[in-house]
Amino acid sequence: MRYSFRMIVAIFCLLSLVACGDNPRSEIKEPDVDRMPIAMQDSTELRQASMDKMTGRVKLHILPDNPKAVDCLRVVVEGQPNRPGVRWQVNGKLLAEQTGDQLCGDFFKRDDLVTAEIGTDDARASMTVTISNTPPRVTDISATPDQVVSGQPLTVVPVAEDVDDDTVDFSYQWLVNGNADPLLTEATLPGSSFTKGDTVQVLIVPNDFYDDGPTYESYAMLIPNAAPQITSLPPQGITSLDYRYQVEVSDPDDSMFNFRLAEAPQGMSINEASGLILWSLMDVKPGDYTITIIVADPEGAEAAQEYKLTLGDPQ
Repeated sequence: MRYSFRMIVAIFCLLSLVACGDNPRSEIKEPDVDRMPIAMQDSTELRQASMDKMTGRVKLHILPDNPKAVDCLRVVVEGQPNRPGVRWQVNGKLLAEQTGDQLCGDFFKRDDLVTAEIGTDDARASMTVTISNTPPRVTDISATPDQVVSGQPLTVVPVAEDVDDDTVDFSYQWLVNGNADPLLTEATLPGSSFTKGDTVQVLIVPNDFYDDGPTYESYAMLIPNAAPQITSLPPQGITSLDYRYQVEVSDPDDSMFNFRLAEAPQGMSINEASGLILWSLMDVKPGDYTITIIVADPEGAEAAQEYKLTLGDPQ
């Protein structure tokens, strides 16, 4: 009887163990990596990195960030794609022969959509950029006249380069002695705006409707002394026995001059300060006479006038 009771107890315990054994297996949780020994954590991270590669955690970035038609695009890849070689598309069209990590401006222009793609479906990445506008730039300027003096207007003609073949307009700002006048904003600088000894400079900004280009800054030009100009014409006829000719001069810088005769018939004279020519025709023989007048300003700049005077026989 005692033996039978013990058997019953043993069988009951055995059945209890079998029934309880299912619960621990059903409640097993993932290991807490933070509580693992360091060696076990390293092993787990390696397995996770391997899993990242297998699941396609690849990133791609196109540089520069704001590409223009003059740029070469370059891809930077993070991760390990399962197939090397970049596939480039422009506006959805595949460039089959372009598989390197760079694509330069011969293949795209402003407003084009350029896509770079690497890898396959299980480990791939792509990025699309829009090609932005390239601002124009002034490459050179020409000016007229070649020799600038006070009193003469100065006009500049810029030469611009635009990669996108846009029409380029220009805005101007003239500087006189380094000072910007808000009224001097045309291509032509009036001659009354500067005088001898001033420095003149122009700033030019090109614009292609989309953007302003970099400001072109000309060199600062020193305005030299202007030579005087003889503006009068000699008398065309002889009306008396005294020949008179008042020489008139224009000069934006000076008002005092020195006159002389480089060539003249005997007896003709000129006032060195006023420029009045006098010649008595008494006893002068008929014929052709050459006269050359020289006028000089205080700095030595000169102008000349040469003409012929014909005297006929007296009637």
